[in-house]
Amino acid sequence: MSDLQQVAKDKLAKFELNEETLNAFRRNNSIPIDLYNKNGQIIIPKKKNPTSDDFGKLLKFELQGVYFLLSELNKGKTAAKLAESAKEPVKLFDQKKIDHFAKQSATLIEDLRKQSFTSEQAVFVQNSINEILTDFTSNPDFESGIFNILEILGVAGVSLQSELMTKRTIVAMGMKVRTKKIVSDADKKPYQKEHLAIMMASYLADVGYAKLDITENPKISKEEYAIIQQHPIISYLMTLPAQEISTDVRTLILNHHRPFRGNGVNNNFPDPRVVFQKLMSVRDIYTKEANKERIVEDIETQLHQQENQVTTASREDDIAILSLASEYASLTSAQSWRPAFSSATALKMIVNDSFFSYSNKNIRHLLDYVGASLTNNENIINPGDFIITAAVDSEKQVHFDICQVIEVDRYQTRPKLQRLCTIKPIFKKANKYRIADFDLTQIRMDRRKAIIDLASHAAGSTRVIYIIDRDLNAPLFDTVYKLSKSAV
Repeated sequence: MSDLQQVAKDKLAKFELNEETLNAFRRNNSIPIDLYNKNGQIIIPKKKNPTSDDFGKLLKFELQGVYFLLSELNKGKTAAKLAESAKEPVKLFDQKKIDHFAKQSATLIEDLRKQSFTSEQAVFVQNSINEILTDFTSNPDFESGIFNILEILGVAGVSLQSELMTKRTIVAMGMKVRTKKIVSDADKKPYQKEHLAIMMASYLADVGYAKLDITENPKISKEEYAIIQQHPIISYLMTLPAQEISTDVRTLILNHHRPFRGNGVNNNFPDPRVVFQKLMSVRDIYTKEANKERIVEDIETQLHQQENQVTTASREDDIAILSLASEYASLTSAQSWRPAFSSATALKMIVNDSFFSYSNKNIRHLLDYVGASLTNNENIINPGDFIITAAVDSEKQVHFDICQVIEVDRYQTRPKLQRLCTIKPIFKKANKYRIADFDLTQIRMDRRKAIIDLASHAAGSTRVIYIIDRDLNAPLFDTVYKLSKSAV
């Protein structure tokens, strides 16, 4: 293309020129798109083997802005993805190693049906997960590569519990590492201990199921659900004999189904009073036995934290990460009553069920840091999609709006939106609180068609709480689609 040719300004979108995208260009030895100035004049055409002069030329326009064709944006690509588009996606996990890890997990689960968790098993698990963490963080593409975990486990031939354990551990690791990056110098790894802790907790969180006899049926009774809700306590108690498991890891195990912060209506379980009473009774038993001081001390620590609500922001984040990884693992695994959901569908279902369970920050950790890696670098929120947002006003009232996505940049949870209308949700409480559906008779159109940029501070508390997908809710999708066409 000649330097004299120009593109109309309305056909351009601003390119996010930053260190990440420039490094991607350098790493791939390619600039995969035409880049323009604000007037539509080309700065650099797409090219292979860009020179240092090319990068210098780009940097001169950093303050003025660099632009690219909207047609590229409409393909659902962010600036960072455009920068990476010349490179074949890297699969982050070795099939043989993950297959071996999953089969070792299956053996452990069978052993735990017959005996308590031992120190030897604890050391073995720690070494195994440390190897996975080291492999992951040593990969130069660990921040952007593909999580090919479903592909590997799909042919591994392991038990359901082993599949869940492996997925949960790896997805939790990815979320934790990418939200709190590990550094390269072995002497300066302040977060490696935290990464290993959440992986250990993820691995052991559901070992309590080995001691439960649960009907494999989606329509479980209230009594059966009450039993299921006790598995965090059982998992915690099963780890007590192994002194190699830290108190911090046990705290995560005990609370891994309590991701909701605050005192509002939520789906946390088990009830804090039940946890406290159970721990008190177990402590009293161990107090009367010889050489149980370490176990009693651990239980006392948990009791103190439960009674005084002692926690930290980091611990709350870890609990949510563990819970989200558990949900993703479950939804993408075939159960006796249903097939596995695709990765993209599972992520949408988690978002759509998040209102009573997770904060906006929690969902950001999932979608913005590992979401695309779980779906072969494809977004689940794209320009043209319909979503529902929730926002809390100064009177603590929650407002729900249906919006259409205009633009998605680096973060899926913070798109630019156009509000179409308001709507009211239908809340239901069965085993847990959830938005069962939305009342299609309670739609109020927004004649202003307000633009909301969730990446800006002006968006306030507004967050995405529902992705309108035809396969998940056809009546809602069809209604909103017709409304969007009539509003044009």
